Amino acid sequence: MKLRIRISGAIAAALLLGSLLPTVAQAATDPPTLDDLSAEQQQAIAAWESGGTNMSTASGDANVTSRTAVASVAATSGTNSMKLYRGSWLMWAEENVSFGYGGGSVTWSDAFQQSGWVIPNTVKQNGTKRIYTTSARHDWRGSYTVGAGVPTPWGNANVYSATSNAFSRVLNVGSYQKWED
Repeated sequence: MKLRIRISGAIAAALLLGSLLPTVAQAATDPPTLDDLSAEQQQAIAAWESGGTNMSTASGDANVTSRTAVASVAATSGTNSMKLYRGSWLMWAEENVSFGYGGGSVTWSDAFQQSGWVIPNTVKQNGTKRIYTTSARHDWRGSYTVGAGVPTPWGNANVYSATSNAFSRVLNVGSYQKWED
C-alpha cells in the first residue's frame, strides 16, 4: 500500500513538473521588459526619475549679509526639521532631518528614512549618514534603490531598477538645503 502511494505521488509530481517545463522555457527565452509594466508603474517610474519635491532652501535665510543681521541670527536658537519626498503612491521614499541651532552653531542633527511601495514594486532603504560636520553646518546623505517588476509564478521579476541619493544640509542660522542626484 505504501509503495502505491509513493508511486502515485511520484507520477503526480512528474506530471506537474512536465506541465511547467514549457512555461519555464518560454520565460527563459522571453524575459519581461518595461513594456510589460502597467501604465501606473510607468507613471511611477516617471515620477521617480523626475526627482524629489520641496527642494528649495527654506525656513530662515542662509544668505544673511549685514553684520547686524548676523549678530541677531547668532543670538537666536531653536529647532527645525525638513523632509524630502520622492516618487508616487506606488513607490516612494522620504528623507527626514531634524536639527537644533543656537549661538551661531548647529547644536545637533538627526536623520531617518521612510518608504513604501505596492507589490510588485520595491523600495529599499540603503541608509542615511552624516557625511560632514562643522559648527556651522551638518550634511546628510541618504540612499534608496527602487524597482518595478512583473509578477511571475516564481516571484517578482524586476525590469526597472534605480539607485538615488538624497542630500540635506542644515545650517547654524536655522535654515536648510536639500537636493538629489
